[in-house]
Amino acid sequence: MKVATQILKAQTGFCRKKSRPGKKAGIAAFLFAVGLCAHAIEFVQTNQFIIPGDQFVSEETWLSAQSIAISGTVSNDLFATTQNAELSGNFHEDVWCIGDSIHAQGTFQNSARLISRTVQIQGTVYGPVMAVGNTVKIDREAVLNNGLLCMGENTIIEGTITGNVRAFAQRVTLGGSITGDLVLTAQEIVALPGTVINGDLSYAAPNDLVLPSSVILNGSLRKQLAAPAARKLFKANITGHFLFGLAALVTGLVFSGIFPRYTGAAIHTLRTSTGLCAVIGFAALVLMPMAAFLMLFTVIGFPLSILILLFYSILLYLSKIIVALWIGSLILGRKGFNKRRVGGPMALGMLVLYTLTLFSPGSFPINLIIILFGLGALITALFKKPIPIILSPEPANEIKQGD
Repeated sequence: MKVATQILKAQTGFCRKKSRPGKKAGIAAFLFAVGLCAHAIEFVQTNQFIIPGDQFVSEETWLSAQSIAISGTVSNDLFATTQNAELSGNFHEDVWCIGDSIHAQGTFQNSARLISRTVQIQGTVYGPVMAVGNTVKIDREAVLNNGLLCMGENTIIEGTITGNVRAFAQRVTLGGSITGDLVLTAQEIVALPGTVINGDLSYAAPNDLVLPSSVILNGSLRKQLAAPAARKLFKANITGHFLFGLAALVTGLVFSGIFPRYTGAAIHTLRTSTGLCAVIGFAALVLMPMAAFLMLFTVIGFPLSILILLFYSILLYLSKIIVALWIGSLILGRKGFNKRRVGGPMALGMLVLYTLTLFSPGSFPINLIIILFGLGALITALFKKPIPIILSPEPANEIKQGD
């Protein structure tokens, strides 16, 4: 609401202060709805969280604890952060767990998403599995019935898996029985004797994969084309690269024409508080998707999460427009923002940015810097009080921040 109010102030200079007759009733209804939804969610913060085998948890649980040991039944979603997690119970719905060490040896009726320094799975999972960690191990006792996605420094897959498997790691060790297609990306891939793969095996690795004679592969073995050792100096599609720049230029002209005050405020903020913009941009780059992710799994937060992600995506795209206009204005020596003289600086700035990002080795850090400064300027301009901007002559065409 505050964001919307600031945009309204920036564009019209007017904000309604009196509330509508039904405002109090709307707030009361909203709080009542929050109360109903919150009643079905249990928030727990403790040192040790233990659920013995004869106990039952029925509410959706958000949990933060030093150690977690669950041997009982959890019939709703579980979201947990911990140092050490022992998940040996029966989980009926989705399980999300982030920690330092996770040991999953229970039965998971739905999906399991585990992120930890060490992830070990010994149980049975009927939904999809995502495992991320320095070490990810799927033990021989594990039974995964709906595929696996894993990322880690060292990944060991020895269980019985039905469904497709995708693994990204420094080292991947294959064992057990897999019914589905495998896609592996690693520096080193090892297939243990006796491994059974009923599907295709595609891999990307520096060396060719040689399977032992005792490995059964009922499918094809394909090596994907890896990235060339020597990186190309320029991007492959130069024409398409600059066409994207032209599209960004057109978008920027339309945006600055519709929101001249907001654009001027962002440029002024970037010019006068460059360091602050970088700091705020970094914070927003990290915190906004994190906040949207956390709200995604609540009834009330789901629509808001979608709106935050949409707003976040728009700001990421607009960040290059603001930075391009700022750079173009610096090159041309223009100290103010003029609605009718925005085309030249923006076109020049876009040419500079898209020329710099044409070089493949430096495109990522340059784009990251652009996003940090542009995103920070856009967000700061939303909440910053109006500041007068000194503009070049042509009073009839000027847009002043304080108007």
